[in-house]
Amino acid sequence: MPREPRTVAIAEGGWVLPYLPKPWGRAASPVEQIIIAQEFTAGRVKRPQIAIATWIVPSIVAFGTDNQKQRLLPPTFRGDIFWCQLFSEPGAGSDLASLATKATRVDGGWRITGQKIWTTGAQYSQWGALLARTDPSAPKHNGITYFLLDMKSEGVQVKPLRELTGKEFFNTVYLDDVFVPDELVLGEVNRGWEVSRNTLTAERVSIGGSDSTFLPTLGEFVDFVRDYRFEGQFDQVARHRAGQLIAEGHATKLLNLRSTLLTLAGGDPMAPAAISKLLSMRTGQGYAEFAVSSFGTDAVIGDTERLPGKWGEYLLASRATTIYGGTSEVQLNIIAERLLGLPRDP
Repeated sequence: MPREPRTVAIAEGGWVLPYLPKPWGRAASPVEQIIIAQEFTAGRVKRPQIAIATWIVPSIVAFGTDNQKQRLLPPTFRGDIFWCQLFSEPGAGSDLASLATKATRVDGGWRITGQKIWTTGAQYSQWGALLARTDPSAPKHNGITYFLLDMKSEGVQVKPLRELTGKEFFNTVYLDDVFVPDELVLGEVNRGWEVSRNTLTAERVSIGGSDSTFLPTLGEFVDFVRDYRFEGQFDQVARHRAGQLIAEGHATKLLNLRSTLLTLAGGDPMAPAAISKLLSMRTGQGYAEFAVSSFGTDAVIGDTERLPGKWGEYLLASRATTIYGGTSEVQLNIIAERLLGLPRDP
């Protein structure tokens, strides 16, 4: 089948996120989802890559109106719409509920003013999921509303941020009196925190359970160790450390699978997802650190199109992975409070 008709068939058949209820997914059980993924891999058929929409789509399915679903989900599943997540602010990252972006009620909708930061892929996005404060007098976790923002709206300005690697993947987004109609409020007004928790849980499961853009995979690390070992470059200490990292990589994959299965079965994945995110990011950083220490200066000054330079770029990019999606400290607090029953951090 030609690529475009195949993409449409996969999207319309509910195969992109098969765990979603029909008609958006296949209402697939955890075991069925694993089988579906394996069959796509075995057939070398790629499903549409919807990136950050993987986090946002479940919230639209759970809280959206019929009009919102019909308007936004089909083109998202086909890969025609790219999404960004407009949550973090200069003063509200890990403590997201401290956000200050303000939405004021006007005739037919809302006027939104504020600033978002570390927005992945905003310069390529057609739509964004936006949190704004609609009731400044309410406690900080209340009075927040979740909006679906057309990124072409007047008053939206995107400025890319140059990273350690020299690339521009993250952005600052300025919102200057941007109008959003009532029909693009997701969920109830002032109940956006509930919707955002759905999105954030999907994000942590996704970050912990899938290969990160900024981290080397277990497979890449195993290939590197195998090739480098044959050249006689590793002493006993290095071989021990490499083996330890590979074992940790396999362990994190199992933890990720457990977290994913819990999510798919309808359980509360918050604490398991935090464990997966915490360990996956640390292990990925460990891969890069080990490889760069093995290559030496070639990794630091080398061309990123060649292997040493590629691992050097991984090292630089990986530093952010224990910050985005909730810092390691935030993950530890979630684990302590929700899994171990320890008192809330004052």
